[in-house]
Amino acid sequence: MDVYVTYRCDMRCRHCFVGNALNQATDLPYDDLVTFLRTAVASWGTEEISFLGGEPTLYRHLDRAIGEAHSLGCRTRIVSNGGPALARLLRRAPPGSMHLALSLDGSTPGRHDAIRKPGSHRSAMASLASARELGHSVSAILSVGRHNLDDAVDTLRLLAGAKVDYVNVHYVTDRGFATADMVASMGEWLDLRDKILALERRPAVRFELTYHPFGKRVQCPAESNSMLMLFPDKRVFNCSMYLNLPDGNAFRWQDGNLVPHGAFRDRYEVPGEAGGHCPAARFVNVDVVTAAETSDRRIGCIFDKELILPTG
Repeated sequence: MDVYVTYRCDMRCRHCFVGNALNQATDLPYDDLVTFLRTAVASWGTEEISFLGGEPTLYRHLDRAIGEAHSLGCRTRIVSNGGPALARLLRRAPPGSMHLALSLDGSTPGRHDAIRKPGSHRSAMASLASARELGHSVSAILSVGRHNLDDAVDTLRLLAGAKVDYVNVHYVTDRGFATADMVASMGEWLDLRDKILALERRPAVRFELTYHPFGKRVQCPAESNSMLMLFPDKRVFNCSMYLNLPDGNAFRWQDGNLVPHGAFRDRYEVPGEAGGHCPAARFVNVDVVTAAETSDRRIGCIFDKELILPTG
């Protein structure tokens, strides 16, 4: 279960899919967060909660939220840009108590900071080292588009040296702040996979299967509502691909209940077919769908990842 606790953020990253919603600076009411967590565990069997934003470490109730999740028996994962607020959280949190997923988009301060903000590479790497020293498990998120495609392999080399547990490599689509010219072509994406496989020293990589062979069934969490995402304005999405689309939330969290949003189903509910595309793909970027079809490939689910084992 993903809980976006705040739209507040101290960065405006070039590829952020949340986009202009960050300007609302809205926080999720803590009472709603608690009822959602308790319902998730008691009714849906949730075992792990990811806290995101915005920048979740700017949420003033984050310590309490982490404690609540732990009291319910859930693992916790914090998705952070690695800034000063994370450094403060790491000093407060019990050692070894959480998983940190750190966003890193460049191998050098110049490359990373151009995507995020000056000084962000230094602070992210310092937070990574601090988290490891304190016994927390640490992974990284590398979001790749044409703005950093040429640097992606070097970034993975850096993360291998930093001894992260694994790296999620995401395909940037033109949502939020990302623009169409940032979207890597199918050939570029598959070439990046080949380069990762050829790396002599790499971390474990979870590589997004954006283009998969025809005939492979797309496992769609939006069809099964198996990956719910609560946002600060209490909209609930069953897939982040719908975030910037009109009526893209499948539900609302209202008075402790998950209330279906009928307009979502009217607009977007398209049953998946064997060998078909991600149901959201045509609504987000029809060009990538067309490109995939020229090579008998299909657009996969953003949660469907290939595990590339570490070397070195």
